[in-house]
Amino acid sequence: MATEARKKPTIAARRKKFLKKLAQTANVSLSARHAAISTSALYAHRQKNETFATAWDEALGEALDELEQLVIERAKHGVEKPVYFGGKLIGTVRNYSDALAMFLLKARRPEVYARLNEEQSGDADGDAAARAEVLRRIEQLGHADDAA
Repeated sequence: MATEARKKPTIAARRKKFLKKLAQTANVSLSARHAAISTSALYAHRQKNETFATAWDEALGEALDELEQLVIERAKHGVEKPVYFGGKLIGTVRNYSDALAMFLLKARRPEVYARLNEEQSGDADGDAAARAEVLRRIEQLGHADDAA
């Protein structure tokens, strides 16, 4: 039959498509739409199937690893922004986000950087020690860039 209707992909194939998109986007709703499966059906299957739940977690981890690397690169190297004058592009400037850098540092090394927000403790010596440690580590990063 040349005019045979196309068969709908199996649920297993659609779950696989969902996991692939999830690994790219870390977005459950978008991935569910992409695979033509309702989010409620996916969550129900996740509850019942440990293998699928593990694959789901791994897909999310993969997407978040990639996002984390992009955020680290952005914090480290900044972002080029166009500069206009008189309606014309005259160049670019590299912008860095101190807030993004501190967010990453606090997340990766909370034992050092989280202390910076503890000013309400009244421990001036602790604050000074934390600031000194931050400055020491920033200086080390500068030396590492010079050596590279």
